[in-house]
Amino acid sequence: MLPYSPDTVAEALHALLDQAAAARGRAPLAIPRGRSPGPVLTALAGLCEPFLRARLHLLWLDERAVPLGHPDRNDAPTLAAWQLGGPLPAHVHPMPAELGDLGGAAITYAQTLHTVTAGRGLDACLVGIGEDGHLASLFPNHAGLSELAEVFAIYDSPKPPLRRLTMSLPVLHRA
Repeated sequence: MLPYSPDTVAEALHALLDQAAAARGRAPLAIPRGRSPGPVLTALAGLCEPFLRARLHLLWLDERAVPLGHPDRNDAPTLAAWQLGGPLPAHVHPMPAELGDLGGAAITYAQTLHTVTAGRGLDACLVGIGEDGHLASLFPNHAGLSELAEVFAIYDSPKPPLRRLTMSLPVLHRA
């Protein structure tokens, strides 16, 4: 296991995303919430020059089904961590988990994911592992681990809130 360093992880992500942006004109990155990703996002923001910032697409691994602006949402703290290091990328795609129809929101976000990645999958995915072993909203021993849809709704999360949107394990494996 390599020693964890936010700067080292950010530098590796930057190199990967810069290469993707140069090759394909876009660089999709899926991000989580959590304590450990924040410093990585701040460091990555500091490394992003205008070329990459114009082509970088931020997507979320998962989102809790709570209203916009709610302190339990994933998007606000991750964007705040990014902005500590530099300006936001040109393309920011929060999950629409605040919508009442989570199934419809999952379909909409899967379409966003497909459009942003041109069907090629994510160039990179930053993950954090929760204290109970979950990543994104994929929890140990939960039925969501076998879900094949790229983005799907969860109505019975083992950790509150119960309702969430998440990318699936196959999407993470391809990143």
